[in-house]
Amino acid sequence: MVNNNSSSKTLGGKPLPLRVIFILNAILMFLPFVFYSLITSKNVDLSFDPKYMLFTGAGYILAFAVLVFFIRKRNLVGVRLVAVAIFLISLPTKAFIGIGVAIISLLLTLNKKVQAYFT
Repeated sequence: MVNNNSSSKTLGGKPLPLRVIFILNAILMFLPFVFYSLITSKNVDLSFDPKYMLFTGAGYILAFAVLVFFIRKRNLVGVRLVAVAIFLISLPTKAFIGIGVAIISLLLTLNKKVQAYFT
């Protein structure tokens, strides 16, 4: 007899909190470019050069690639290091959404189901 409750909670072997980490970081890759286009088209004045948002976006893309690598290798410490890296990438441009995603991702790695997946 197959237990259907376990498959709905893990979504194909990966726990739901891990999928949330993945999705949040995937969305985060596009946000700096959206904000950059909005800021430059509306001539919004910032305390920094808007081109730094492009560097932030490139950093998020690199961090996402590393996140996928660590998830595939089942390396929990690596996933946590990526969350810390995203936090640091977000600081120069004061990207509060990125800081929030980094904190949420780090907290979700403390979930017992996520920890069990990596062990």
